[in-house]
Parts: sequence; structure tokens; C-alpha cells
Amino acid sequence: MKPYIVAIFNQKGGISKTTTSTNLAVCLAAFGKSVVVIDLDSQGDSTKSLGIDPKIKQGIFDLFIGHVPVHEVMVPTVFEGVRVLPSTYSLAGIEIKLSELQNSQRTLSTILAQTELDCDYVVIDCPPALGILPINALASAHAVIIPVTATPYANDGLLRTLPSIKYVQEGLNKNLLLQGVLFTINDKTKTTRKINELIRSRLGGTVYRTEIPRDNTVIEAATARLPVCVYGPKSAAAQAHLDFTEEFIDRHVSIAAKVGETIAGRLPREQAIERLFRWQSQNAVSIGPDGDERLRQKRDQLDRMLYGDRSRAERWHLALVHFFIDNRLSLAAFLLVMLIGLIALLGAGFEGARRLAELLGFG
Repeated sequence: MKPYIVAIFNQKGGISKTTTSTNLAVCLAAFGKSVVVIDLDSQGDSTKSLGIDPKIKQGIFDLFIGHVPVHEVMVPTVFEGVRVLPSTYSLAGIEIKLSELQNSQRTLSTILAQTELDCDYVVIDCPPALGILPINALASAHAVIIPVTATPYANDGLLRTLPSIKYVQEGLNKNLLLQGVLFTINDKTKTTRKINELIRSRLGGTVYRTEIPRDNTVIEAATARLPVCVYGPKSAAAQAHLDFTEEFIDRHVSIAAKVGETIAGRLPREQAIERLFRWQSQNAVSIGPDGDERLRQKRDQLDRMLYGDRSRAERWHLALVHFFIDNRLSLAAFLLVMLIGLIALLGAGFEGARRLAELLGFG
């Protein structure tokens, strides 16, 4: 069985490529599909989110430089139907190693062509740059998905990413399809809506109907090293990822139908949700007190990075500044109250001075 290979790629960082990759993979499995995740990011966040220790001895690095076959690198996960070709810390040095190889841009294509993966889908989590690893991913993929956040800078990243995909389509992989653009970390501000409308007007039906909302549950899930669809299946982000996965499968079915191929149907959504809740129960340890402790430690670490050795008064001052930066309406209201108070104080002062002058006979 030849799998459908999809690369999750955007040249900009911080736009939820890893969250998209891992949740797509696990949601596909919840819908009854078998998936292999290839983690090409040296940070190994997809590997960790799927419960694999990045300190393992063998990973995608060893696969690229030819030390081991695929079946020795492949790692099963606790999620039925999901396996990983994991990232390890040594992957950070892969650019130099691959540059020494002939036809290095097609290394992953060669590996996948020579391997029987026995799965329905391969999901490739790409690093945020147009280096040799993303080029390998795009050269081997049938389709690419671009996650994007509705900010001006992220829009710039999208505009840089599209020419990179075109470059691969014109040379290394003429069959590469832009399957869609996915809005992530989406909030309901006026600016977000305008940027969304702008991108949709430019790319039309290429943009997915589904939009992944901004949801703090995603941060908690990352701390627990779980996909949000498993950590909190009822959360807004998890439900949106299920919507996206259904839309992704439907698009694949339509693409396959155009070339006379038939794709097996997916399980009903109710059964998919049941699987997610079962996996949540199986991973209750990560979600429970230990997970809460990791979240507290993470917050303490961020607190130390932000405040350092400052005094309590200095911390309160910085916290107040950051609060008003994030809540401009509150700042405006605060300044308005201060102005009214100052006017009242000055008025009271002038009235008091007048009365005192009258008492002393100067009025």
C-alpha cells in the first residue's frame, strides 16, 4: 500500500506546524486511518508530543545518513495506528551531512520509495526554514499544507512560502499539490478577520473552511506532551482539529477520484471521539497531578526568565506594565479614571483655597 504523503510546511516559525502535524496524525488514526509521522524538526516537538523520548539512540538522522533501515528507526506510539520516525538531538547537524551526499534533495524520496510503510498517510513535520530538510519533505510529498496565523508577519511568511513550493513544483516534484492553507491560533479580532478575508480572496478555495481557534488548552497539552485532541477532546481546538481532519480526508477523496482511485471511508465522528476519550484515559498520568506540576514548573521557569532577581515591587510594576500592554482598553479606562480623579482633586484644591481665603478675610 502506497501512502498519501503530506508535508506541513511554512517558512515562518511559531504558527503551529507541530500542533497541526500531531493532531492531524492522531485524528486520522481516530477516524480509522493508519499514519506514520516523520519529524524533521531538530527540536523534536512532534516526537515528544507523541510520547517518544527524543533521547532515543536512533532517529531520522540515522535513516538519512544510511546507518539503519526504516523498520529499526520506526517507533510505535500509544495511539493505535500512529507510528513515528522520530527526531533526535543529532538531527541539528544533518544539513552538513546531507550536503556531502549526491542528490541530497531527494534523499527522503529515495528512502520512502524503497520502503513499504504499510500505512494510509505519512505526515511530515517540517522545520521553519527553506533548508535541505523541508526541500526533502516537499520533494517526496504528494501534497503540502501551509498553517498560517492571521497576523501581518505571518502573512509575509505565507508570501515567502508559496514561491518556495512553486520552486519545488517546477523542479524536484512536478506532482506536488498545495492541498490547502489552514488558519491556526485564530482569534476573533477585527484585524484577524480582515487578514483572513484578504488571504481567502487571494487563494480562494485553497483555504480550508476550518479555522483552529486560539485555545489555552493547546499550551496545557504541550506541557503534558500530548496532542490537544487527546488532552482535551471537548476543547475548542480539539473539535476544530477533528473538523479539519474530516475536511482533509474529503479533499483527498476528491483528489483521488479525479485520477480514478478510491479511498476507503472513515469512521463516523462519534467513534473517532470515543477513541480520543479512550486515549485520554490511557494517558491520564500525563494529564493528572504530574502534568499539573510540569505546568507549574514551566510557569516558574518563564517567571524567572522574565523577572530574574528583581524585587517584589519591581515584579508588580512589570506585571502591571505587561497587563496594560495586553489589555489596552483597560489601560484607557485606567487613564480616564486617573484623569477624572486628578480633575476632581484639583477642583477640590481650588475650592479649599477659596474658602481658606474667605476665612482669613481675603475673599
